[in-house]
Amino acid sequence: MNLRDCLRSATRTALCSGVFVLAALFSACGGSGSDEPPPSPQNSAPTITANARPSVDEGVAGAIVTSVSTSDADGDSVEVSVDDERFEVSGGNLKLKEGESLDFEEQSSIEVTLTASDGEDSVTQLVRITVNRYEPGVQFTDATDASGIRFDRGYLEASDFSLYGRDADVQEFGGGVAAGDYDNDGLVDLFVVRGDIGPNLLYRNVGDNTFEDVAHQAGVANTKSATENHPHSGPGFADMDGDGYLDLFIGGIEDSPSRVFRNNGDGTFSDVTTDSGLETMTARYTISSAFGDYDLDGDLDLFLAHWGTLRVPETESTESLWRNDTADGVIRFTDVSRETGVASGVLEGNPVELGTNKAFDYTFSPSLARINGDRYPDIVVAADFDTSKYLVNNGDGTFSNRTDPDVIVDRNGMGSALGDYDGDGDLDWFVSSIWTDPAGDGNQTFRFGNRLYRNDEGVFADVTDEVGVHDGGWGWGSCFADFDNDGHLDIYHTNGWPPTEQYEEYEFEIDQSRLFMSNGEGLFFERAAEAGVADQERGHGVVCGDFDNDGDVDIFLMHRDDNNAGTFWRNDTATNNYLRVKLNGLASNTAAAGARITLTVDDASQMREIVIGSNFTSQNPLVQVFGLGSSAQADIEVEWPDGEMTPIRTVSANQLITINHPDR
Repeated sequence: MNLRDCLRSATRTALCSGVFVLAALFSACGGSGSDEPPPSPQNSAPTITANARPSVDEGVAGAIVTSVSTSDADGDSVEVSVDDERFEVSGGNLKLKEGESLDFEEQSSIEVTLTASDGEDSVTQLVRITVNRYEPGVQFTDATDASGIRFDRGYLEASDFSLYGRDADVQEFGGGVAAGDYDNDGLVDLFVVRGDIGPNLLYRNVGDNTFEDVAHQAGVANTKSATENHPHSGPGFADMDGDGYLDLFIGGIEDSPSRVFRNNGDGTFSDVTTDSGLETMTARYTISSAFGDYDLDGDLDLFLAHWGTLRVPETESTESLWRNDTADGVIRFTDVSRETGVASGVLEGNPVELGTNKAFDYTFSPSLARINGDRYPDIVVAADFDTSKYLVNNGDGTFSNRTDPDVIVDRNGMGSALGDYDGDGDLDWFVSSIWTDPAGDGNQTFRFGNRLYRNDEGVFADVTDEVGVHDGGWGWGSCFADFDNDGHLDIYHTNGWPPTEQYEEYEFEIDQSRLFMSNGEGLFFERAAEAGVADQERGHGVVCGDFDNDGDVDIFLMHRDDNNAGTFWRNDTATNNYLRVKLNGLASNTAAAGARITLTVDDASQMREIVIGSNFTSQNPLVQVFGLGSSAQADIEVEWPDGEMTPIRTVSANQLITINHPDR
């Protein structure tokens, strides 16, 4: 019925009833009593609901903060936005964007405003977010007094070495410690060199975290005479002759000779330096040592670091790389530094002594390891004054310098550690250096700090600042280890330097050791004080290893405390499962240096390589400790130096597993 017909019908009805209301007629017939159009329905504003006090763990990228719900009485679609560009609202959640995380030290809490809009009206809600500080729960106990370890260190005569008119006292950082099971009793022992103030020390591990010095009985106490010692540095345990027992190398400093001791297999050593080839070495300082089979001929070759030694680059060897030519049980090495290209690589771009054509060798902490993934060990060496180097093994007995000066920027590289921190199956490289944050026009020399170089198929990228490990004070000995057994490698390093007029504005002498704990998300948080390892003595060499065979990694530190120059920290963290793995390789590489162990738990893999390298004048033991978190089992695969593979499935947690080469 149209409006005209409707009005006629309605009018008849109204007249019959004696009532006539025009507005009612129009209303009944769909019309209006006014010429104005009818009003639009009133819009209802949306509502928004979110937890008003949520929290989020620091360092977790992309973390969900809280759920967000909205409603609209009119059924309109509602869009929600947040006023902080680090966050987003997605899938009904307020969350950090991919790659974004929060830092407790910068912000312990944060406020963001959510806005919900239906296109016409909007409402807001303030959300206060608490940032939870990362607390790994790792705990160490100073067990030095009960361990029986007690010694001092020092030198009978002051060094006469001068660098650019400044005293550069090798005696300040020389010395060191090697760790290894020299008597094959299943416990990690320590060999300590402490200057010429007294004899060397061979601390035999007798169990229960106690040690006894047997250096005199073993024949390694003194090297100058029966009662006098040379000043030494950079000791290293390695099976140089392939008989299954760890032999011993000791570097000489202040023009003192280096020494090679053969392990007799009965708890004693014999000095076999004469005719070893190393008796011809002329380097004034041998600071650190490392072993590895660079030519894959089955025995362990030797790399030596000679900080402060002058060389003529065009004609002189650096005496860095020594090929193992041992035969018939007679330990012998040959200097191959020049013919392999190592000498030129070590000195390339190095500072030159004023008025001469001699360049300084500033190498500190070397390692031979499979950086680019093939089976041939490459060389990385942390070195002072912008001279750290990465030398790639060409597989034909030579090396090429692949150091990228735009990436390798540690400036004062000293300590060194190799480990697969990001779980991608290759070795990343941590280098300790010097950092301070001066006010105003302070010394900019120390603004580089530690460096962490992430390895991507043999190419390094500097990721230091994004992972949070740059501030280490005046850094020295360093190591990667999974201290809390959560499946992620952490970093420990020591530090310190005496007060001098040049550095009087900095408190390097009371630097606190650093313990950078991984949160499993690619970030590290410094927690030395909380863990009980915040040593403030001037430290140098450091060993990270499981001394009591309980499945967690302990720490031994050498420093300059006049009361006791050694500190032994027992790891008392027992919250996660572990596996300890020992490899037995073929003679003469019985330690299987260069072998890779891959452990897989729930589709996440960890890789360790057997590297007999230097942390800085110091060395870790060979048994590898893997953290399993809460998992009760894992799969293991070993890639041996010769390419053979050994897979072992479903290995139960919390044990030592010994794996032999298939042909052993």
